[in-house]
Amino acid sequence: MELWDIYDKCFIKTGRLHERGKPMADGDYHLVVHIYPINSNGQILIQKRADTVSWKPGYWAVTGGSAVSGDDAWATCQKELWEELGLKADRENASLAMMYRRHNSFCAVWIVRTDVSIDELRLQASEVKEARWATREDIKALANEGLWVDYFYMDFLFRLIDDELRTQMRS
Repeated sequence: MELWDIYDKCFIKTGRLHERGKPMADGDYHLVVHIYPINSNGQILIQKRADTVSWKPGYWAVTGGSAVSGDDAWATCQKELWEELGLKADRENASLAMMYRRHNSFCAVWIVRTDVSIDELRLQASEVKEARWATREDIKALANEGLWVDYFYMDFLFRLIDDELRTQMRS
């Protein structure tokens, strides 16, 4: 049984827990992360969701998941990236890009710089069927074909990635 910390609308923990899979009460929120590994060429590491997952099986998406009770956004970023792809995030290669509130969750969106090759990944078979580096055009094409999970913030995120790459080039 997976338990989540419950937050209020101001992202303050309520002290209550929620069991994954049960409906959440109105006004209750949990913490979710989306992780965008990017390489030096500005490509994003995307993954095809396993056919056995309950939500959006077979869709292309980014790495992510819900925080278990006691974990914050940073710990969840590290844990999900490691579990799903076998990649490490540290404070040198990762940054919190944005955070926003959805209907029953807060979503922390991370950018992680890495030039890992696909062959070096260790895919979690229960969650990830395949992974690949994708350009913005690749992702837009997948979205047009109805094969990409619809993240409403993609255009904004592309600008944040551009900023991240410019900062990296100046370093």
